[in-house]
Amino acid sequence: MADSRTTKAQLEQRLRELEAENEELQSRLQDHPPAPPTGPAGAQQPAADAPHRRGRSFLGATLIVIAAILAPLTSVASFAAAQVSDTRAFVATLAPLAKDPAVQALIVDKASTAIDDALDTDALVQDLLDSIITADSTPRLAAAADVLGPLLADQTRVAIRSALTAVVQSDAFASVWEDALTLTHSQLVSILEGDGQGAVAINSSGDVVIQLQPILDALKPALVDQGFGLADSIPSVDVSITVTQVPQVATARLAYAILTTLGSVLPWLVLALLVVGVLVHPRRARAVMIAGSLMLVVGGTMAGLLTVVGAVAAAGLASDIPVDATVALYGGLTRQLVASSLAFALAGAIALLGGFLAGGSAAAASARRGGSSVLARGGSALDDRGWRSPDLARLLDRQGWLLWAALAAVFALCFALLRPLTPWDVVLMAVLLAVVALAFGVLKGDPASAPASDPAADPV
Repeated sequence: MADSRTTKAQLEQRLRELEAENEELQSRLQDHPPAPPTGPAGAQQPAADAPHRRGRSFLGATLIVIAAILAPLTSVASFAAAQVSDTRAFVATLAPLAKDPAVQALIVDKASTAIDDALDTDALVQDLLDSIITADSTPRLAAAADVLGPLLADQTRVAIRSALTAVVQSDAFASVWEDALTLTHSQLVSILEGDGQGAVAINSSGDVVIQLQPILDALKPALVDQGFGLADSIPSVDVSITVTQVPQVATARLAYAILTTLGSVLPWLVLALLVVGVLVHPRRARAVMIAGSLMLVVGGTMAGLLTVVGAVAAAGLASDIPVDATVALYGGLTRQLVASSLAFALAGAIALLGGFLAGGSAAAASARRGGSSVLARGGSALDDRGWRSPDLARLLDRQGWLLWAALAAVFALCFALLRPLTPWDVVLMAVLLAVVALAFGVLKGDPASAPASDPAADPV
């Protein structure tokens, strides 16, 4: 009996090896089709199939290349659409800048200048001296007024700046900065969407600005707490930082509508082009490798350009805003774009590896044999415990498309929920797809080794 069981196990192992060898031969045959026969009986059909295969190869490669070319535009359009239309996304992008020293220094400079202009520090100090030093004062005291005036005015400005620096560098400033961003963006969305109830965030010159009024209003009590009593005398001022110019609001609204539409449609269009290109190509493993290579190159190049060239250009274009603050603002705006580009490159690397493993090379065939052996052992373990239905194993073996349908559903769900993609999102997506594929392979196992249904359990 022991010999019988051993012989059966050997036969099952041999069957799995033969199936793996058959799969390897089929993969090699797909990647290296045989030369067309020269006899008259077989000359006509290969001659007709060759142009068809070349046409499918050209069409598949063209669709993949178009998708790779559109990918950078898709990333930029999706990011820009989210930043322009979604206040929460915009605030989440720029809120961390409240902790950046360069941006803090910019806020202190702007606020100090605004407060000094509003107070008219020189006139205020001069009025104070005039009330103290009268015509009855000694000549020495009257002469000192000319020296004390500029000195006290400068000391007042230093005190204002010192108090502002302490407040801006505090933790409470982050919430004030977030309120200012929220106010600015909500006004911008209102004007771009034609909301008559919203405040206008674009002035008559077409300047899009970050409103500093809520910041200054919040700074007044903080300045008093810092010991600067003159803060109570600061009048309400309307000060802003100009971000960009939109000279024609109607044109801006049209661009806004186009941008939001492209941001929603382009990602799915690129995904469809990639999928159709791979499915149309007669050598799908090679098509997946082509797509993965292009994604890796395009994503890595875009991330590098955004990181290096963009920062240099932003520094070179800095005018009214200091260079370090411009670089900080640029970095905050492009951080998500860089992450999306790296995610695109990582997805390309994973696709490249998947295409290689699905190819006809000896290394790929060996890897597939090892994987098949592991999956077969997993299926056998389920059989030993009675956890796998033989009917389910045969169904999955006959209906292989169920695996691709499950993978497509998981991929589409992740693509819809995880955008904008980050490298960690791509890793999570790859893990989920691998789990689905492994579960399918274990449940399918080797249908030939699955226990047959008991005929006695189903009386005729």
